[in-house]
Amino acid sequence: MNILLAVDNSPHSKVAADVVLSRQFPAGSTFKVFCAVERREPVFAVMKSDEANALFNKALVAAKEFTDDVAGRIQARFPDSKAFSEAIFGDSKESILAQAESWPADLIVVGSHGRHGLPRFFLGSVSQTILLYGQCSTLIARYQKGHEGVAEFDKNILVAVDDTAHSKRAFEWVINMPWPAEAKFTLLMALPPLVEKHSDGIDALYMRKFSGERLEVRQAAQKFLAECAKTLAVKVGPDKVTTELREGDAAEVILFMAGNLPAGLVIMGSRSHGHTTRLFSGSVSQEVVLQAPCPVEVIKKKS
Repeated sequence: MNILLAVDNSPHSKVAADVVLSRQFPAGSTFKVFCAVERREPVFAVMKSDEANALFNKALVAAKEFTDDVAGRIQARFPDSKAFSEAIFGDSKESILAQAESWPADLIVVGSHGRHGLPRFFLGSVSQTILLYGQCSTLIARYQKGHEGVAEFDKNILVAVDDTAHSKRAFEWVINMPWPAEAKFTLLMALPPLVEKHSDGIDALYMRKFSGERLEVRQAAQKFLAECAKTLAVKVGPDKVTTELREGDAAEVILFMAGNLPAGLVIMGSRSHGHTTRLFSGSVSQEVVLQAPCPVEVIKKKS
């Protein structure tokens, strides 16, 4: 497994490194700690060219030292794996995406500045760009709410599941990853909210039929959850898996459960929407990433 850890020696990058160090990965994985140093043109407008170049070269050396240090910590944490580093000049977003595609990476890990809501959609953070345009799975790292600044995370893993191809990929990802013995899993499925009409006569007959169909949907969902739980329990143990079936908007249900467990990690699949559609209409994964109180791992099918 190839893991690309994108850093820039900022606080949110420290979070990304802490999240990686807190996890387990398949033996023999390869970690690349990567940093892109941006040569900003405004600097050349206020400084002589040789002075600006000296400043940026110094920044590149510092970036190389920082990435070397992080790679060394990862190598010590995962002695059966390989960790190396690279620091280059380039645009952060474009360089991370290019590195992930050319290597190629199976998972990109990037920190989040922690902003919420509309500003991030329109300002365009690195993490949002990677989530939107990256062709592999992405782990958006942030400290767990209540543990801010502490490099430890609850071993409560919240896995959003449903009977769709992208969700099944996420579940397979969970099955194939190693987990610590103390990890506990909650498999969560959200059904669209039931809208009831309070009517008499024909409408009442219709609602009874609708309620019967709704019961069948719930029973099918419960059966699906039970099957998933049984499969996961074979790997992690029968006392380590619970299920939750809730009604409501999927993103809202996931965020509610993440906050109430509390979850140390949310894992979910992502549909392969077109970029423009995803940016303006939003997806469940984007909404969860924006507001989750813990790291979020979004699993994608590699193209």
